[in-house]
Amino acid sequence: MKKTKKKRWTKKKVSINIKDIIGIIYILICVGLLAYCFIATPILLSVLKKHGTKTEAVITSTTIGGPRYTTPNYIYEFYVGDKTYEGNSLVDERDSSKIGTKIQILYLDWLPWFNRPIYYWDD
Repeated sequence: MKKTKKKRWTKKKVSINIKDIIGIIYILICVGLLAYCFIATPILLSVLKKHGTKTEAVITSTTIGGPRYTTPNYIYEFYVGDKTYEGNSLVDERDSSKIGTKIQILYLDWLPWFNRPIYYWDD
């Protein structure tokens, strides 16, 4: 009768280098951005439309966007407490007559940087 040796399993040390860590962080950032764009934004827009706080904002001469992919638009400013927040007014940069115009916007009390003009939902 032969004696068989039992194999002992030892844990191998896993070496993680800095490139692996950077790759993991990069993937997590990409997944987070995709989740925000395709999941969080539609949900927040729905919540904003139903439960947003209405206030007035003023269209400023500052523009947002660039000539390559989007038409530059003026931004609007509004105040919550002592802080100033901005948003895209959706008013084309070529329409300078709108500067200084007051518009109605909706913002979330707990997330005021997420805001839209009321006419955002107009067809």
